[in-house]
Amino acid sequence: MATPTTYSVRISSETYKIEAWLASDEALARQLQEEEKTLDAAAGNVSLESSSQAVGHRPAQNAAQVAREDDVDPDNMSYEQLQALGEAVGTQPRGLSDDLISYLEPFRHKCTLFSRKRNNEECVICKTTYKSRQKMIRLPCSHCYHADCITRWLKINKACPVCNEEVFG
Repeated sequence: MATPTTYSVRISSETYKIEAWLASDEALARQLQEEEKTLDAAAGNVSLESSSQAVGHRPAQNAAQVAREDDVDPDNMSYEQLQALGEAVGTQPRGLSDDLISYLEPFRHKCTLFSRKRNNEECVICKTTYKSRQKMIRLPCSHCYHADCITRWLKINKACPVCNEEVFG
């Protein structure tokens, strides 16, 4: 029967230093976690540990749904807890993409002599009156806006600023 071969491994003093630092950091992290748990329990705050486990097992949803489902109250959470919740849930863009916005066809505003006297329509976004030959966009809900104004708006919000109807919903 063959005898097992032994290998000698040289571990430098640097390796020992790194291992000592890691052990020290890990001990400090555990101590801080325990202190945070006791402070949360004393203050009656909601812990993120149970909600982050639940978030990891379900498909991606928006932050408001996850917060409601897990009974997480953001008003009673610390800054660090809110950051952890944001990282666990992720972000969802609120506006429309440039591709979707490009489906809205611009047109030129026509202002006749009679309509100028009786109608002082203004863009609700920039609060200026429409002038003849200005580039406009009509949303599916039939509300009209300056093309530049509504394009900037739709990059931030998916809905009409007047009736709150989703543009591509």
